[in-house]
Amino acid sequence: MAQGTRIRLDPAARRAQLVALGVEMLGARPLEAVAIEEIAAAAGISRGLLFHYFPTKRDFHEAVVRAFTEEMLQRTAPDPALPFIDQLRNGVEAFVDYVSENSEVYISLVRGAAGGSPALQAIFEDTRAAIATRINDRLGADTSPPRVMLAIRGWVAFAEEATIHWLTDRVPELDRDGLVDLLDRSLISLVQLAVAAEPSRRGRGR
Repeated sequence: MAQGTRIRLDPAARRAQLVALGVEMLGARPLEAVAIEEIAAAAGISRGLLFHYFPTKRDFHEAVVRAFTEEMLQRTAPDPALPFIDQLRNGVEAFVDYVSENSEVYISLVRGAAGGSPALQAIFEDTRAAIATRINDRLGADTSPPRVMLAIRGWVAFAEEATIHWLTDRVPELDRDGLVDLLDRSLISLVQLAVAAEPSRRGRGR
């Protein structure tokens, strides 16, 4: 990363710049190797000034991870103008495409969070919960009992692991569209099963 020229920025803009540089650096190395000295040099500021915005290296790393996950949530949001079933597929396609474009970063962060600090684990748990809530909210309260949310949360974990496995092993029998089909159909099937398993619905079906 090249030495940057120092430009005066207000605190919010400087903080955003430093986080953006951290996310950029993630494309070439794991989180723990994102060096404060290189980030400061690229921004054209001193190492000490960086710590004015982020008290510790861990605080900086957490801000970088949160920025990445927030961008992922924004980029994978389905088109609300589509019918619900189409929204599901649209969201799955966006997720697979975004993760494919940022595969090294995504895999590094997910794997790192699994055995990393509680704060990193919390960031990814918040992200998973946000994805599940987004899907659940589109079902509507009348058709989305608690067990549907449980099924969706399980699907989020499945989608994450299946996509990482697909990215790392590149299953030759499964192309991008095949993965999308697998994730999309499994989500629809889980939701349908969860709704059908509601006690009230089973009672009415007798």
